Amino acid sequence: MNIEELTKSQIFLLTVLTSFVTSMATGIITVALMDQAPTTITQSVSRVIQASVREPAPDKSSQPVAAAVAVPLQTPPAAPEKEPNLSEIVQRTLPSIVRLYDAGASGTFTGLGIVLDAEGTIVADAEALGGRQSVNAILADGTTLKIFAFARDEKHSLAFLDGVSASSTQPRYIPAALRTEESAIGQTIVGIFGKQSFRIASGLVVAPPEDDAPIMKTDISAALIERGTPLIDRNGALAGISTAASRAVEASAFITASAIAAQYEAALLEKRN
Repeated sequence: MNIEELTKSQIFLLTVLTSFVTSMATGIITVALMDQAPTTITQSVSRVIQASVREPAPDKSSQPVAAAVAVPLQTPPAAPEKEPNLSEIVQRTLPSIVRLYDAGASGTFTGLGIVLDAEGTIVADAEALGGRQSVNAILADGTTLKIFAFARDEKHSLAFLDGVSASSTQPRYIPAALRTEESAIGQTIVGIFGKQSFRIASGLVVAPPEDDAPIMKTDISAALIERGTPLIDRNGALAGISTAASRAVEASAFITASAIAAQYEAALLEKRN
């Protein structure tokens, strides 16, 4: 074959074929040499090859920029406030309860009373006075008083009293909080009793007050109830007291705090006049 007689196309194809054969021979020789070369040389060559074929880093200028998203700080939930247990509620109420005794020689326990204000106004079951105008009262801190009835509410059998201590020290009165709304049926209430030491009994309101009578009925055992037994709600507020008028309706019924509050205001007005 005379090369001078080849056409341009044939010359181009011959050149490609020659390049291909040369590349194949070079590759074979390179592989053979790599197999015989020391390990350090083959590792270096491999790194050069890997660096040569590594994908180029993306051009940041051509990439879309993600919008910054503000991640709100997560505030841990507030710990729920601890609800006072029944013991704590009763302990807060006890300083407002006084024991009433006959002022005569017998000194007989006659009932319980409740402190209504810091001036020492006490509400009690009028039956605890037994027709007397005064009785002795012992406060929760042991202070002994002689207290006098300055107003009575015959309809609800309530007596309002105050007095002075036999000691030169002014008594410290701790008033009870009065419940501002009527107790509902099924509400939990707690009665406090005790001639010498206090006891409690938990119960339910089984019948709420009616429009014409501020008396609520409970399922507390009548055997526990004393004259003037106070009834408190789960917040420690005075919900009612036992009086002759409430017991006449039902042994486990109580005059409501709303009736006590209304008569208390009338009693103070009567006292001022």
